[in-house]
Amino acid sequence: MKRAASLIMIVGLVGFAITAYAQSNLDEFPLGTTQMVYQITTEDMESPQDLDFTIVSRGDDDYTVSMSIEASGTADQLRGFGFLFTGAQMSYAGGENVSYSPLQALMEQRSHLQAGNDYILPGGGSFKDITLVEIAGVQCLQGSFVDPSNTDTRTTMAFSVSDPVYMFPFVRVEKSRDGEWVTTLQMELTQYTFTPPEG
Repeated sequence: MKRAASLIMIVGLVGFAITAYAQSNLDEFPLGTTQMVYQITTEDMESPQDLDFTIVSRGDDDYTVSMSIEASGTADQLRGFGFLFTGAQMSYAGGENVSYSPLQALMEQRSHLQAGNDYILPGGGSFKDITLVEIAGVQCLQGSFVDPSNTDTRTTMAFSVSDPVYMFPFVRVEKSRDGEWVTTLQMELTQYTFTPPEG
């Protein structure tokens, strides 16, 4: 059952990233093929899972989007696999009752974010400890979000500032247990490649 629960967490995370908070619109991707590979882990997983996300832009508003994720297990363990596109919220993915809706304001204003600054979000949440980092060759601003209604859970997220990415380059959900932060879920961009069109 642990593997099944972990797979459902992955499904929720992917649904969150794609349906609610995709970082870049398709028209932001250049002509050619952009491939993004993510590694996803949870505290209950025996081994990380890889998610491959590819966008092909041909111009004239013509795109192909493909995603593949690989998981192994019994039929019962993989029962939730078919619900990849249900749009489950990330709060479910992390197993926590956290509202991530204030982060949409950050997404809309991410071009104004600066390393070293802290930001108060609608509803009283905060995005702080912001630093400039490189993830798989992509320049990002990374910071931590705390929902004021659930202060024992924090989420570290990175926004790309150099290249279009369809999902956050980095997400880590942590839970405070006995005075220590324990990672319950993490998704990280491990490979980013762009191939221009032939000819």
